[in-house]
Amino acid sequence: MMYKTILVVLDSKDRAEALMDLALPLADRHDAHLAGVHVMPADITASIGMFPAEIPAGFIEETHRLRQFEAEAIEAMFREKARAAGATKTEWRCEQTLRPDNGRLLNRHAMCADLVIAGQNPDADAGGDPMLADLVMGCGRPVLAVPYAGRFSQVGERVLVAWNGTREAARAAFDAVPLMQAAHHVRILAIDPKRDRPAAGLASADDLVVALARHGIPVEAATSYSADISAGDDILSSLADHGSDLLVMGCFGHSRVREMLFGGVTQHILKHMTVPVLLSH
Repeated sequence: MMYKTILVVLDSKDRAEALMDLALPLADRHDAHLAGVHVMPADITASIGMFPAEIPAGFIEETHRLRQFEAEAIEAMFREKARAAGATKTEWRCEQTLRPDNGRLLNRHAMCADLVIAGQNPDADAGGDPMLADLVMGCGRPVLAVPYAGRFSQVGERVLVAWNGTREAARAAFDAVPLMQAAHHVRILAIDPKRDRPAAGLASADDLVVALARHGIPVEAATSYSADISAGDDILSSLADHGSDLLVMGCFGHSRVREMLFGGVTQHILKHMTVPVLLSH
């Protein structure tokens, strides 16, 4: 199994190079078509809900010029990075949204990709990450969320799968198979499972281990009881303890209000991620 179409969302010049440093080796490993997409924000008047007459024309023009300049700079970086890496299966996409919320436009591009790569919002720890939430909840594809701090040129050598036996967790685990097939070690972590037997309708971590092993993945199951810390902090601690470079987890909620729930875990991870996280809904 391989990802044959990878979409990388380059929404910010500040993090575009770091995302490309991850996306290019991944595309090369899978012999994939790599598409870079940048969505220019809506006109400033639409963004803040004001009439054009209420804003100086010079300010509107300057804002548009700066946004255009950033889009052109990101495109130039995308093409130069691809050229330097010898990547030939690449494509650049740039559009301007007419709505303050660019989620629908990004989702339209993401829906036809095997894997979507997007960066964490630098302000995620303060006010959430609506773009990532919209992507995960709306595009129906696995999203590889990359922390805003640090560089991650290689992912998937040591993988941690957060497992709670639900449909969303199963979807994430199997969406990540193309990444995990090249892993040195994969750990399925069940946090606070039923101590006696799995709840009705929930799959056990042992069953997942057997299924993934048939794909040639070096995998083992582990159990953790979070005790006095949250499940999210338990996962972050396990990532550090085992030197994991990728977290795989499912999420569920309501895209209408951008809720991201995994027993409270997904929202916590989106705010405090330390390694790339593959998310599926």
